[in-house]
Amino acid sequence: MEVKKGRLIETPSKVILFGEHAVVEGYGAISMAVDLKTRGRISSGGREIVVDLKNLGKSLTLDIEDIPRLNLGAYDSSVRYVLCALKSTMNYLREKGYGDFKPFKLEISSNIPVSCGLGSSASVVVTTVRSFLSANNIHLSRGELCRICFSVEKEVQGRASITDTATVIYNSVLKIKNTNNFEVLEGTKLYNLLKDCQFLVVHVERRKKKTAELVKEVARHPRKEEIFRSIGEIVDLVEGVSTEEELGELMVKNHELLRDLGVSTRKIDRVVELGSRYGYGAKLSGAGGGGVVVILVEEDRREKLLKSLRELKVLDIFQCKVGVKS
Repeated sequence: MEVKKGRLIETPSKVILFGEHAVVEGYGAISMAVDLKTRGRISSGGREIVVDLKNLGKSLTLDIEDIPRLNLGAYDSSVRYVLCALKSTMNYLREKGYGDFKPFKLEISSNIPVSCGLGSSASVVVTTVRSFLSANNIHLSRGELCRICFSVEKEVQGRASITDTATVIYNSVLKIKNTNNFEVLEGTKLYNLLKDCQFLVVHVERRKKKTAELVKEVARHPRKEEIFRSIGEIVDLVEGVSTEEELGELMVKNHELLRDLGVSTRKIDRVVELGSRYGYGAKLSGAGGGGVVVILVEEDRREKLLKSLRELKVLDIFQCKVGVKS
């Protein structure tokens, strides 16, 4: 059976709404899928799998029989996530007894900024895995998808948390309990509040340091434990909030603690200030050292906020909502 021409797979990105850095030490965090997406368009191929990476201007042509034995080190780092996703999926399926996989063409494109805490690599990995499954008319549970995609991120990065892959797979709001354990908050008081909120994701500036470097610096901070406890208390409080005002206030408090940890920047602080003045609240999202700020929008002051952000010359502004469960 041929692959239906133009079949589309869409995968969201994610933000950390509360709890980054403290989650590394076992405190909770709240992650949220947002509707910045990676798109994979599948069509029938010839005898090989062809992956066209639109944003990178690169194309991969792969013999199906070679994929389980791919040496990722022989390829440019920019394409390793896709290659590893194909390899891990095929090996997982073969262990489950599947075989005779179909060739297909996959075009991948994305509007997610990279290397700024939005889970762009996880979104691409999940899109690739789901595209392979769809092209071969195979259904796996979300739990199985999480295992495959987490293993890909871990293999390519050397270490990883399940946060990014789980959040974009479930396309919802998650409470992260540790690096391997999470709870989907769908149907909860917090989820019902968040799904009606409007957010801006502001790409403020390029990150000056890698996540691993920032984590090491935070680990040496003299007030680390005190700050982590306070962040953990905010994560516990947020599950009980009822209004956007309460939610925004906690976002600002969480940001102030991250600033105390030394992971914010002057420009990020300025964006958070604008988000607090013209919205309900704001905070950096992710490891810090540059990257993105999430702003909870107040509709009456949206245009003033947007004008101020443009005057500050941020890199990009995205209007987002919580991902809708697929």
